[in-house]
Amino acid sequence: MARRRQVSWKTILAVMAVSYAVSSALRTGRWGWVAAVLLLTLLVVGTRVVAGHRSIRGIAGMSQALRESRAVQPLTDALARAYDLATSGDLSGAMRIADEIGAHPVTARVPLLAASLAMLRCDLAQTQGDFETAEREALACVRFHRQGTNRSALSESLEKLGKVQLLLGRNEDAERTLVESLEAGGSQMYPISRVRTELYLANIAHDRSDLERARAHALAARKSAAKRRCHPQHVAACDLLALMAIEDERPDEALRWMRESEGVVHHKVHALPHRVRHLIATALVARSQGRDREALAAYLEMMRGVATLRTGWGWRDAQSYYVDLYSESELSAFTTAHALYLKGEDGAVDAFGRLLDLGNRTALRRMLRGGLAVEAPAELDDPDMAGILGLLSAIAEREGTQTANPAVPGWLLAESAQDAADAGRPEAAQAYERLETLVSARFRQAMGGGPDGPDGPDDAADAREYAVARGVHVLQTRLLDDGEQACVAGLWTAPDGSRHPFLHPVDTERKRLLGEVTGTIAARHDEDATPPEAAPGEVRAQAPNWRATPRYRHLVDRNSEAWAVLTGLLLPPELVTLLRDTDPEGDVPGLLLVPDASLWRVPWAALRVAPTGHEGHLLDRAILAMLPSLSLLTGTRPTAPPPGDGAAGRAFSYLAGVHPGGLAVERDALDAAYGAGVTHATGPAGLLTALDPGEAPYAVGAASVHGNSRPGLAHALLLDRGTTLSAARMLTLRFPRTLVVSACFSAELDGRRGTDPLGIPTVALCRGADTVIGGIFPLPDGELPGNRPDHATAKVVAILYGLLAEGVPPSTALRRAQRQWRRDAGHPPPWLWAGLVSITTHLAPADRRSPRAA
Repeated sequence: MARRRQVSWKTILAVMAVSYAVSSALRTGRWGWVAAVLLLTLLVVGTRVVAGHRSIRGIAGMSQALRESRAVQPLTDALARAYDLATSGDLSGAMRIADEIGAHPVTARVPLLAASLAMLRCDLAQTQGDFETAEREALACVRFHRQGTNRSALSESLEKLGKVQLLLGRNEDAERTLVESLEAGGSQMYPISRVRTELYLANIAHDRSDLERARAHALAARKSAAKRRCHPQHVAACDLLALMAIEDERPDEALRWMRESEGVVHHKVHALPHRVRHLIATALVARSQGRDREALAAYLEMMRGVATLRTGWGWRDAQSYYVDLYSESELSAFTTAHALYLKGEDGAVDAFGRLLDLGNRTALRRMLRGGLAVEAPAELDDPDMAGILGLLSAIAEREGTQTANPAVPGWLLAESAQDAADAGRPEAAQAYERLETLVSARFRQAMGGGPDGPDGPDDAADAREYAVARGVHVLQTRLLDDGEQACVAGLWTAPDGSRHPFLHPVDTERKRLLGEVTGTIAARHDEDATPPEAAPGEVRAQAPNWRATPRYRHLVDRNSEAWAVLTGLLLPPELVTLLRDTDPEGDVPGLLLVPDASLWRVPWAALRVAPTGHEGHLLDRAILAMLPSLSLLTGTRPTAPPPGDGAAGRAFSYLAGVHPGGLAVERDALDAAYGAGVTHATGPAGLLTALDPGEAPYAVGAASVHGNSRPGLAHALLLDRGTTLSAARMLTLRFPRTLVVSACFSAELDGRRGTDPLGIPTVALCRGADTVIGGIFPLPDGELPGNRPDHATAKVVAILYGLLAEGVPPSTALRRAQRQWRRDAGHPPPWLWAGLVSITTHLAPADRRSPRAA
């Protein structure tokens, strides 16, 4: 009965509206028609509202809806701003606005707004490579629009869903969804949705090698895109038609399509991702016709565009998606450049070096050196800074490091604590991730609008300048893997400025070996196969499965084949020959290693450059130092104190939590080296005071604690049972010129593909340090059974402290300390000495003193 009464109300109101409109029109003539239309519109709207409210309570709901409508407008405006930010590449800013809209109570009560937000989140997740989230949000849009009558919106949401399914590799699902999109939209389908749908169907058919159907869809997309001036899709259709023409061995047709594509691609509306895709097609067509120089030029432009995307979109917003998306094209770019180099083509070496730089480009240095100091409460008006400091406050409270300092004033921590509470006090991992995003957004603001500033892709880092100025060798390496084939691309730059590119293929066996020594292959559970030397012993980390890993098994075997095999894979033959002929007791060269994230965890010091003898490791033949990116060498000097300012001769230490016997060795060594100039912090508060930017600077800082291998700003040191010091908290501290952190994993960086190399070492380098010495795998600690050497890590750093106090450059001092301890201990396996590495922006020239004199 209630349903019939509701229908009757609609009928009565409709009849009244029509009757009044007709009578007014007949009575008043032309103006009456206007009145009739206005009144009819008003009454139809009223019909729909009244039909949804069956009582006086429903009338009150109408009043509430009117009030909420006033709140919806700012949210829709914010949604538009988020789309603008996403289009410009600022995904962090767009995500922040999306989160704010989603948290607003009105959004849940306005289904259309919620659906629009889901569409935005679908686009953002898709751009990040999070296709599962993108599919979930697209399905929410589809469900909403299926209930309505807007066929255009339904077809658009189906088109979005089909694209995500295509990216997930579910081509059959995608095809069904896209066909439904065409049927649902019909003549009311948005032109851009129709063009995109035809393009996706063309790609699906092309993947099936159904070139006839793919060509039909591509031609339909081209025709519609040209008519509607959908320039990016017009270019994409022409590019696909050109590639299909190459496959059909029709080169003239391919060139014709590429000429048409080039005529459209320069429109201002052509976004960078579309430009990158077009450059890939240009390179493929050029390579197929033997025009390798043109192909290389296109590949360079493509990599410059990818670097711009990564720089502009921050850390977590790139993830591994862009690395994987362009991995095949990047490998082709290096292959093309190396082939031209072997032919003696001018500019091929420059191009090879440029590709390495662009592939490992990071905006980290400038971003972190921008600082987080806040001078007045008014600066909290900046939403990014307010969010940053709110999260820092929550993280400091969680980690037990709430000590205030000038970088984060006490009044600010107090005021931002409520912001953190209001945000629901996110879990630790979410807090670190969110902080990385906000810091990245603040960096882009400081840059003045994006990645084209001083640290953008056009500000190339050249290894020659550093190598010649410092008199050292520089080795850049990058692992390229498109899923089917893999290569190590490298560039060796000598002190005379000469450059030697190489491209070494990685077969299945070497790929497995590389995975084992870097720890990317999971632990084994065959404890009975443990080598004799792998007897129990402590490490400076919580690493319960460490001794079950292939990485550990190689490190405890001084004769493992890995050390010779990886030398041939990661170093060029000419450099191996040079190092093999170097006298380890004489003048050895400096070698700065700049590996990408995939190769960072290689124990480089253990590589064998001489086939026999105890002194044939890479550490014996060179002073080794590491750096995650050459961009850390460019720009302004760190904020560390210059020589002669009173910091020389001053050191601090924080020694806690590891084996007491080893700590006693270190404490005695520091006292002997620095005397009254050393300050031993007795608790976390003392360490934070020593690192406070307002305190007098130190020349050397030493910390021996437990560490963890968490990625990004969650990378941390365990100061005591209840206190953790993370890379996030370190953003507000100031570090001495030389920082020695003899903790497990303290030299590791964020190894997730597509991310900046963030971690304790790079935060310290960007906050005052010139050199960070830390552990790249679980460092040995405590006593070993039998006659083998105990307190290995403590005794190595004890020698190191004495050399640093004498003024020996840190990387040189580390080499001497490791070699001296190895000699005294009877040349033990790499696990006991190769874990400490030097990460520095200031590698000294050749070591001209005999290590025996140290």
